[in-house]
Amino acid sequence: MDVNVDKKKLYDALSHFQGVVEKRNTIPILSNLKLKALEGKLEITATDLALEISESIFANVNKSGELTIPSQLLFDIVRKAPEKSKIEMREESESGQVFIFFGDSKFSLPYLPTSDFPEMQEENLENNFELEAKKFRYLINDCKFSMGLDESRLYLNGIYLHQNDKYLVSVATDGHRLSKCQVSKENGIKDFNGIIIPKKTVYEVSKLLEDFDSKIGVSFSKTKIKLNIGNIKLTSKLLNAEFPGYESVIPKNNNLIMKTDCSAFAETIDRVSTVSIEKFRTVKLDISDDLCVVSSFGQEKSAGTEQVKVKYSGPNMNINFNAKYLLDVLNIFSSGEISIEFSEKPAPTVLKSSTYPDSTYLIMQMRS
Repeated sequence: MDVNVDKKKLYDALSHFQGVVEKRNTIPILSNLKLKALEGKLEITATDLALEISESIFANVNKSGELTIPSQLLFDIVRKAPEKSKIEMREESESGQVFIFFGDSKFSLPYLPTSDFPEMQEENLENNFELEAKKFRYLINDCKFSMGLDESRLYLNGIYLHQNDKYLVSVATDGHRLSKCQVSKENGIKDFNGIIIPKKTVYEVSKLLEDFDSKIGVSFSKTKIKLNIGNIKLTSKLLNAEFPGYESVIPKNNNLIMKTDCSAFAETIDRVSTVSIEKFRTVKLDISDDLCVVSSFGQEKSAGTEQVKVKYSGPNMNINFNAKYLLDVLNIFSSGEISIEFSEKPAPTVLKSSTYPDSTYLIMQMRS
């Protein structure tokens, strides 16, 4: 193999694989990237056995071929190459080395043959549709912070993607909070059984969609999902778990509603929670007519209090929340007016925003 490629194109591509390749691996070849040079392009692949990403970039191919090379070393070398460098990678089979040239620099790295590199088998993925990247990005990004990490309850460790008559819906929960987002179903989306996309895959998809605005291809079966994002292909195993019925958890009768400015409320929660005990991050809301007093208490008699103007008419209420859970939702809404819906009876609190009508967030109250 002998290829020449622009530093920026190679660096941008390599950056997409850093979250896939585990830094410490008991299987050496999983620390490598597979490089395949053929007909004017260089195809790069990374896998951890459960998740695989492949990307093709333009390259001048002097000699076709394929091999695997240490991911982290290649990334660091390319990252430190001068901008606008032309990088040549040349295989020398006799020494088992790949030589990397740019400017006055020369590096050599050991490589392994591709015969031992595991790749996910192509299979029939019966569900297929296209979706605007911004819609899929919303379904992923505005839910992901509620994902859990519980080996005994696998269904918590990802995003539940499913559909109903009108919407494509994403849901995530860690047992203490729940996020639900939905977008209108587009033509071509047929009925399908819900799937759970693993946490690591969710984060990698989120990164790949950051600067992508065209349509993406979505294909999946009961066990696997594949996304086509421009010249990038992502394939992942799905979680083998059943997501519980969540609709019954969403309160329908939270008749007490407090409305306030999202940005100002977030700043207040952030300031007051500074003194809270790190483990619990508890903030207390004392709500009365058109006023909410936010307070928090920490170690060694430390305390913080701040008043916020709100729209509220109802009985005086005292509610405790984990400040981080509140801020995670408020940071999604960012600005505009928010509604915090609660009840005098024990029930989850619902947060909504007029600017995000398709998003619903639940937070469990903390005990006093």
